[in-house]
Amino acid sequence: MQGRRILVTGGAGGIGAAAVKQMSDEGAAVAVLDRDLDAARRLAADIDGATAFECDVTDAASVDAAVAAAANELGGLDGVLTCAGIARSGLPHEMSLDDWHAVIDVNLNGTFLAIRAAMPHLLAADVASVVTIGSVASLVAANTNTCGYDASKSGVVGLTRSVAAGYAEHGVRANCLCPGVVDTPLARRAREVEGVTSNAVAATPLGRRAEPEEMARIIAFLLSSEASYMTGSVVTADGGLTAR
Repeated sequence: MQGRRILVTGGAGGIGAAAVKQMSDEGAAVAVLDRDLDAARRLAADIDGATAFECDVTDAASVDAAVAAAANELGGLDGVLTCAGIARSGLPHEMSLDDWHAVIDVNLNGTFLAIRAAMPHLLAADVASVVTIGSVASLVAANTNTCGYDASKSGVVGLTRSVAAGYAEHGVRANCLCPGVVDTPLARRAREVEGVTSNAVAATPLGRRAEPEEMARIIAFLLSSEASYMTGSVVTADGGLTAR
C-alpha cells in the first residue's frame, strides 16, 4: 500500500476505521469520509497520512464535494473503499417504505454515488482499485428479518461486478468483500436497537464473530497490487457460514 491514495466512505467506525488504520500502517494516505465529521476527525488525528471529510452518501452533491476535496488533498485517488452502511429490521409486510428507502439509499445508492464520483480520479491513476462491502446476506439469508439490508447488499455485488467488467480495459479493478458476522457498532446497533434477529453466529463453523481488523487485512490486500489479477470477485470472510 506504500504511496497509495485511498478514499473510504463510512470510514469513522467499524470495518471502515479498521481498514483506515491497516492501510495507513502499510503506507497509504487515506481520506476518511463520514457523516459524523467529529468521529472522522478524531480517527484521522491519530493516524499518519489520514484526513477527514464530511460526507452523506445518500446526497449526490455531498458525495461529489467530499470526493473532490479528498482527491485534491491527496493529489489524486488510487483506490476507493465503500463502507457506509445501515440496517433496519422487518419482513416485507412489516417494513415501512421509509426504512426500505433508508437502507437502499445508504447501502446501495451510496456505494454507486461514491464510485461514480471517484471514477474520473481512478481513471487518471496508473493502477486503481475499488472494494465494496457486501455481506454474507448478499449470498444467503443470514438474518431472519432484514429484507431491505439483504436486497441492498445483493445489489452491491451486482454493481461491483458491473464496475469490474466495465472498467477492466481501463485498468480499474473492482471486488466485493462479503463479511460474515463482524463485531462492529453497526452490528450491535442492529441487534440491540433495530431489532434484527439472526442465527448466523450459531450457524458459523468457527463459532464466533469476526473482529473488524480481520476484514481490514483482506481489504488492504484487495486494494493492493498483490491482488492484481482479481476483479469482479466476491470474497467471503464468514467463518465458514456459507460452506454449510
